[in-house]
Amino acid sequence: MRVFIAVELPTEIQQALGDVQRKLRALTNTARWVASESIHVTLKFIGEIQEKRVESIDAAFTGLTWKPFIVTVRGVGFFPGTRSPRVFWAGMEAPTMQGLAEQMDARMERLGFEKEKRAFRPHITLARARDSRIDSELVTAAAPYKDQDFGSFSVDRVFLFKSTPKPPGVVYEKLKEYLL
Repeated sequence: MRVFIAVELPTEIQQALGDVQRKLRALTNTARWVASESIHVTLKFIGEIQEKRVESIDAAFTGLTWKPFIVTVRGVGFFPGTRSPRVFWAGMEAPTMQGLAEQMDARMERLGFEKEKRAFRPHITLARARDSRIDSELVTAAAPYKDQDFGSFSVDRVFLFKSTPKPPGVVYEKLKEYLL
């Protein structure tokens, strides 16, 4: 099974981001869009594991001490940039989220999982390139949303999710909940 640790977004923010996706979707066929009801913030992608490892992952996060924090979702952009975009994302202002992600990464490393090679950059994936890159039409059309405010919310829990690919798209299932 494929698992990751993530923050769930409130419905209002998922809907606001979904509105942007709907407005831009028809402009390109080079992007695979994340279903708006599935939009989340990944803190730690763990990857493919055997089901019996869920217990050790759960034990590693039980008793996690972190203060709840406020996240503001603002603006959109592209990774690695607008010249050869592969990911279309919404931005976030969440000063303490990076520290939380690093703590989770350290706990997973102690269990034998590979440490992240890149620094954590809080973002919400809205679409990924179907092949090598997203076309420039989407980059141009997304410009009016560059600084748009999509709302704020408080994070007081994170979840261990299971990700299952299905023909209409990926299905996410909450396996565990961790209060901050």
